[in-house]
Amino acid sequence: MSLAVCRIQKIKSWGLLGGNEAHTARARNTLNANPEVTNVTLFGNSDNANLVALVKDKIGLQKIRSNAVLAVEMVLSASAEYFRPEGLFQAGTQDKQRLENFTQATLTWLCSAWGDRLLRAELHLDEITPHVHAYIVPLDKNGKLNCRALFGTREKLSQLQDSFADAVAHLGISRGIKGSAATYTSVKKYYARVESDSEILDLESYLPKPRIHEASESYRERMIETLSPKLELINYQLSDRTRLLKQKAELEKTALRSEKLRAGLEKELLALRQEMKVLQDLPLESVADELGLNQDKHNQSKWLSNHHAIAISNSSFHDDLHNSIGKGALELVMHVNQCTFDDAVVWLRDCFGEEEMLAAVTHHARREALSIAQQVPPSIFVAPKEDRNRWTEIERYLTRDRSLPQKLVQTLYQRGLIYADSTGNAVFLARSLSSEVTGAYLHPPRATGDAFSFCSRRRLISQHGWFHLSMGGNFNSPTIMAMLVSTPIEAMSLAALNAPHQKRTLYLVSDSENAPAPVEFLKNVPTVIVAMPKVAAITLQRYISHAKQLEPRTSWNRQLQELQGDTSYVTLG
Repeated sequence: MSLAVCRIQKIKSWGLLGGNEAHTARARNTLNANPEVTNVTLFGNSDNANLVALVKDKIGLQKIRSNAVLAVEMVLSASAEYFRPEGLFQAGTQDKQRLENFTQATLTWLCSAWGDRLLRAELHLDEITPHVHAYIVPLDKNGKLNCRALFGTREKLSQLQDSFADAVAHLGISRGIKGSAATYTSVKKYYARVESDSEILDLESYLPKPRIHEASESYRERMIETLSPKLELINYQLSDRTRLLKQKAELEKTALRSEKLRAGLEKELLALRQEMKVLQDLPLESVADELGLNQDKHNQSKWLSNHHAIAISNSSFHDDLHNSIGKGALELVMHVNQCTFDDAVVWLRDCFGEEEMLAAVTHHARREALSIAQQVPPSIFVAPKEDRNRWTEIERYLTRDRSLPQKLVQTLYQRGLIYADSTGNAVFLARSLSSEVTGAYLHPPRATGDAFSFCSRRRLISQHGWFHLSMGGNFNSPTIMAMLVSTPIEAMSLAALNAPHQKRTLYLVSDSENAPAPVEFLKNVPTVIVAMPKVAAITLQRYISHAKQLEPRTSWNRQLQELQGDTSYVTLG
């Protein structure tokens, strides 16, 4: 299996760039290169201008940091068996068609991936394995010298390997397994091992010499006797080689399956990393460097200029000269440049790109929001204030107009679960299953139909709440049956229709907007009945497989009214 080779070298000085060019252009003696073989220029013209001049022209007049990467040398190749499928150890020879295909695919990828950042590309044929040297100026999308944006993280380097491997995959060249334990073997060590492992059979020294007047049969027997030990060793090696090749093929299949699985997991991980990156601020050291501050040689946490002496600690900074403190990249830019928030945002975009700028702004906003939230205690739900003077009209409405049993209404009122507010609404409190009040249903008696409004601030606390009541059994008895309805009056009406209760039954108001059903609790209740229209039942049955539907003819309260409130002996069949 032929593997793609993609390596980069960051060049940070003009002297190193010139020396690098002298090596690749063969302007100085190269020991492992064949001087009789001519290399090929694939892109750019090495005769018109030297590489240093080309890089300087591409960078232009922008400010260059002292530790900036001026250019990146990229070496692109494939394992030797791709170029020499029939003669792996015949150095300097290669299949012409394969070489042409590789060269074309590589050049196409370089031009497509790097555009006008690419200055030169040369095909080297004077060494053991063909390879391409390419020189790229690391400019970001804003045209600023920014190697970190292109090659600064392990993730970006991995993406580079993926991109090149994809470009040559149609040639039968694949990417190495990511994260494998494979190690690099130098050319010198590789050939030394090949030579030591070779088994050379010198027939001239091994074959016995014929004796005078010796019969052919006798000579044949002596030849077999002499060669047998050596042939047995060769047969063993061939057998062992066959076993190893079979094992290698099986391992390659396993590796490919693992690679597909890894690729899928890596996509998920990449998505998570991108989400996390939005929450991460820019390193203050990188921002300080871009601001023109110089790192103190004696204290690497300090960054100095004529007007600032800034000590950086994680995401915080302190300016000793101004006795001021701050947090985050945005505040550091605003402090050093003495600029507004808007100007700091534009500066970060110009220096680090839009993606990094957005991360810094998001981090700043998140920190500010958390600071505000920590200063204000968490909100809790405050129920509408009770007006006892208006309870009589609410009680009359529930018992006379709605035909609800007097005893049921009084019991819920005494427990504080229903009451009247100052505007004359009937208030039905919503509670969690542990009886924490989290909201309230409000119903004006003068409204037509079952008009309820829901007020709550329960999104700020951990538990949902419902209007619910339990009938039958003891207080601590487990719930045997749960009946889900759409409004508090429907819950009370169905409880009245079902009286008397032989087993502990929960009546609970559930609706998708304000109070989604407590699915995990209901899964453990033996009998769950959705006493609502069919649509609601179908939705709940997706999550509670044993739930059944019981749809009213009109409404449960209307059925109760038809019985004129006399529910002493009524049970639901």
